[in-house]
Amino acid sequence: MKKLLLATTFIVSSLFAGGDRFHDFAKVRYSEPIYEYVYEQEPQRQCDKVRKRVRDYNSSSVRSDSLGIDTLVGVAAGAVLGSQVGKGNGRVAAQIVGGLLGGKVAHEIRNNYHSDNSNYSYVTTTECYDTYKNVERKVITGYKNYFVYKGVEHYKVTKRPKKRVKITHSISF
Repeated sequence: MKKLLLATTFIVSSLFAGGDRFHDFAKVRYSEPIYEYVYEQEPQRQCDKVRKRVRDYNSSSVRSDSLGIDTLVGVAAGAVLGSQVGKGNGRVAAQIVGGLLGGKVAHEIRNNYHSDNSNYSYVTTTECYDTYKNVERKVITGYKNYFVYKGVEHYKVTKRPKKRVKITHSISF
């Protein structure tokens, strides 16, 4: 029985013989933040005044395809001039062609009398768009906690500043 107890004690003590550990604490003297620079694109709204040319539909100078008095006068003048040409049935054909040409010429003169610029006006509008600006930000990523243990200064990096740091000792035989 003594031998069994002695053997058990020897086995149990040999299991713990190579790995004694104990903990100690050291007071943190100061904590220093660790910074990292992060670059981001920040949207910015930019607006500019733009002058645009637009068609003026309220203007009386807008091109019209309607028949006016001037077109009818052109038809009559063309028919009179056409009757001066030809004889017999040729004169009737000349009157018809002259009337059509006179009406077309009068209609085009009326629509082209005003320049194209008079059909347009200019409007100033504000157009906005997004631009992106690179922005540098300084971000805290952790803290260096400085402490002195057994006369030597050390530091431990943590996510938050600490008041004390846990130190683990291992003793091996």
